[in-house]
Amino acid sequence: MEKSMNRMIALLLVLLPLPSMAQAPGYGAALAERWCMACHIVEPAPRTASANGIPSFSAIAAKPTTNAEQLKAYLSTGHTRMPDFSLSNSERQALVNYILSLR
Repeated sequence: MEKSMNRMIALLLVLLPLPSMAQAPGYGAALAERWCMACHIVEPAPRTASANGIPSFSAIAAKPTTNAEQLKAYLSTGHTRMPDFSLSNSERQALVNYILSLR
């Protein structure tokens, strides 16, 4: 009984950091490079930079109206210019955290 309890505690300690990974800007940067880089400039760049009229992530972050709720809503709905990646909540949050980290 004690061994199984120790195993369970060890497993929980290993899994505990997983939700926080989605909060780190590095995870969001990796997602942005994988999914968004084809259209957006995703790395820190001049706030006016754009790719074919599509704003960079730095330009999006610099807008005074940009906030976490607005970004989550935008990433949760389909748009004609942006493909639907069917992001999970943690992926969406990671992208939001990364974009806001570019301020």
